[in-house]
Amino acid sequence: MKEDESVEKGNDFEKYVVNLFDDKYFSIVQWSTDITRKHDRFVESDVGPDLIVRYLPKDEVFCVECKFRSGLFEGKLQWSDPQQLKRYQDFAREKRLPFFVVIGFGGGSACPERMFCIRLGEAKYPALFPGVFNKFERNPCKPFFWKNGVLK
Repeated sequence: MKEDESVEKGNDFEKYVVNLFDDKYFSIVQWSTDITRKHDRFVESDVGPDLIVRYLPKDEVFCVECKFRSGLFEGKLQWSDPQQLKRYQDFAREKRLPFFVVIGFGGGSACPERMFCIRLGEAKYPALFPGVFNKFERNPCKPFFWKNGVLK
């Protein structure tokens, strides 16, 4: 896949995920632009998650990293690389914010067949076996719900 196509799929999936946050209950605090897609220069803000979201009724803030994958690689869902995973873990620890990885799988990036919402602490490796990610499956068409510090 060409890099432009990959970037486009990532952008489409981010928009899809954002639209699952009802604006009556959620506001988008920050939506990263991934400026490194446009330049070779390292940009500090790109090490954080795609989204920082606020649950308005309780003023609770959490992070969401969006990933779209069309299939498995060697039987696993390759959602990150080791350096990226460490940056996410460091970010979550330093900011003391709940951090979730939302993965769209199969179908199209603007309407995935399946979706998983995994707490970063459960996504311990850059590639996950089905036995791990299947526990976190959610309906890809259903709006997100936040309760007791958990995104569903």
